[in-house]
Parts: sequence; C-alpha cells; structure tokens
Amino acid sequence: MRRLRVGVVAYLNTKPLSWALEAGLLPEIEVVGDVPSALGGLVQAGELDTALLSAILATGDHGLHVIPGTGCVAAHGPIQSVQLFCRVPLAHVRSVALDTSSLCAAGLTRVLFAQCWQIEPTWHQAAPDLPAMLAAHDAALVIGDPGLARYLSPGAPAAEIIDLGQAWYEWTGLPFVFAAWLTKRPLDSLAELVAVLQRARQLSSTRLATIAAEEARRLGLPEEFCHTYLTKVVHYEFGPAEAEGLAEFGDCLARLPAPSWEVVP
Repeated sequence: MRRLRVGVVAYLNTKPLSWALEAGLLPEIEVVGDVPSALGGLVQAGELDTALLSAILATGDHGLHVIPGTGCVAAHGPIQSVQLFCRVPLAHVRSVALDTSSLCAAGLTRVLFAQCWQIEPTWHQAAPDLPAMLAAHDAALVIGDPGLARYLSPGAPAAEIIDLGQAWYEWTGLPFVFAAWLTKRPLDSLAELVAVLQRARQLSSTRLATIAAEEARRLGLPEEFCHTYLTKVVHYEFGPAEAEGLAEFGDCLARLPAPSWEVVP
C-alpha cells in the first residue's frame, strides 16, 4: 500500500495541527517539510496527498479544497501574527509593502483596503524587514513568526498598528481562515487521510506546553506568550462559521483586480 505523503510548514501557529507528524509520532506517514508556495505546487501536481496551506488556495479556481474535520488556522478577532504597520494614519496611506510569504494575508490586506477602508494604494512586494519597508512606504504587512516578534516589539515608529484578523472580524462578523489542510483528491476518497490528520491533531494537542517551550527557544519569544497564542488566540476548528468566512473571503477576492507588483529587494 502506498504511504500517504503530507506536507508541513515550520510555523508556530501550525504546530497544534502538525507537531506529531513532524515529531515522527506517525511513522507510517511520509512527512515533507517546505515553504507553503512549494508545498502548494506539490499538492496541485498530485505529489502530496495534502499539505497545510494558505487558505486562499481553497478559493477561486486553484483546484484545491479543505479536508473536512481536520482543523484549520483561524482568527475570531485578533491574530497577533498578521499586522499592518502604518507610519502615517491609515486614511493617508498611499503605498504598502507586502510580506508575501502568505498569499492569504496579502490577499486579506488588499481586500480590506479596497472594500472596507476604500483606499487604493500602490502595492510593493518586499522582504519582511519592517524598518526598511516603512522607510520606503506608508505601510507594511508583516506576518507569521516575524509578525509575532514585531507584535511584541515593533522596532519601528508607527502611527497605527492594525491587526488584520481583528479588522476582518469587525468588518464582516466572521472568522478569518489563514490556513487549512488542502487536497485535490475527491472528498469520497479521504477517510484514511482524515483519520491520520485527526490523530496528528489529537497527539499534538496533548503536548502544547512542550510545543510552546520548544518554539519559544527557537523564536526567542517568551514561553508564556507562545502558550497563550496557541491556546487562546488562534482557533483550530473548521466549522460552519469558518466555512462561511472562507467563502466570503473568496467572494471578496473575486471582486479585486489582478495585482500589479513592484518587487523591492
């Protein structure tokens, strides 16, 4: 029988779903670690059965869908790790530097500017160096583990700091799904895969204190902060509200024009 192949990313907020896989507690599964963009291509090519991917790939015509019953990475308000830093008041922002290591967060930023705040800035891809981003642009999106570090210590002057999970929730009243287990396989062929991912989550959830300690050392963040982030800030259930939030995000994205990027080294 062919071994299931599962892709994982080494981000703090994914650990309650994937730590057991990374730790080798399910040796019958072949685990592939890489950045989300690479894993997404492998899932779309059928070389992985699933990966924990940006939820934006479950919208539009990417050909991927969420695996039911296996959890997600979602915000029901503040998310802390997806922050927009503005060196001028939001209403005066005319250029935005995007850390595009998360397509989902970049898409959310564009949706909020266009449809919630009704501002039309220029968009610029940039490395996640906040002082450099704000030296060149009015606002900067910083996400993920670097976003958490900047949440605790911005390290650059900012007139406003906007948590995009909170901004989405205040605008729509819905959760925002940042990542989920995605696949291109038919839903009626997923029983074994669902069982494996549920088992991985169950095993991971019993080790949250260990995960927080390990990740605090890796990231140079306070252990208590990491534990609170995993247990009280991020939400891991993919239920009807999360499905509605993801569908609403997809509808919002469909109303946006294709982005035009200027890439900043």
